Amino acid sequence: MAIVKPWRSIATMDLDREADPVSELIIPRDSKEEVVHIKDANQLLDSFYLPFESGWKRLDTGVINIAVRTHMIGVTPAMIDWWISFLHHSEEYRWWHPRDHVFSDWEAGCEPGEHLGRTHLAHEYIGPHLYKLKIHFRDPGEILDKRRFPEAKVGTAIYGYVGVIGEDAWFGRLLHLIQETPEGCVMRSRFWLGEIDPVPNPKSTHEMLEKLVPDELGAGLFAHCCEEMSILAGFLPTVYRIHNADTQRPQGTR
Repeated sequence: MAIVKPWRSIATMDLDREADPVSELIIPRDSKEEVVHIKDANQLLDSFYLPFESGWKRLDTGVINIAVRTHMIGVTPAMIDWWISFLHHSEEYRWWHPRDHVFSDWEAGCEPGEHLGRTHLAHEYIGPHLYKLKIHFRDPGEILDKRRFPEAKVGTAIYGYVGVIGEDAWFGRLLHLIQETPEGCVMRSRFWLGEIDPVPNPKSTHEMLEKLVPDELGAGLFAHCCEEMSILAGFLPTVYRIHNADTQRPQGTR
């Protein structure tokens, strides 16, 4: 039986800060806007823009669904693939979000472009609380039909299980779907918090998931993702060019 602690109980430190106005930009819980359950993730390939593209909402199952859409001018899907596994040191991780990101490492070594099947360790603030998390990157083909990627202009997709360092179970999933645009790309991020693996027996009820992943988590993670992906879009092209100068040099130049 999988045992997952309530989200608030795993906080290791609190940070005093005023309420972030971004986290208040929520989709009302009684809104009729359609959200995507993880089993229906292929709907993201049906349309470049769905009714629910930004905000957070609790599903009828009790799971929290978070959606963030980030336009990244001058960023390519290859840059994002490279960045995920480029992260090794906390200093680089703090570039991504100077206020919220604290620590970064991997359970085992990870070379650029080889994050699939590996686990990233991260300490970061979500809202006022510091959490020590692990993200195990998996094949996005588990939830998406990759045969449809070319038609949907998907350059890459980052998919993973989210858990707490030191815990065996996973309490959520994340997906960053990156689609090419004339200006660069758009990242469509989705989180499903409360998708527990292994599935506990008895299965978690709506009320249990409200305690495990409370509303403050939906608000906090929505705001955090909005901020970190916007920050990333600003510096990634420059950092990528600096670290990949040799591979981008035209043939015949020295």
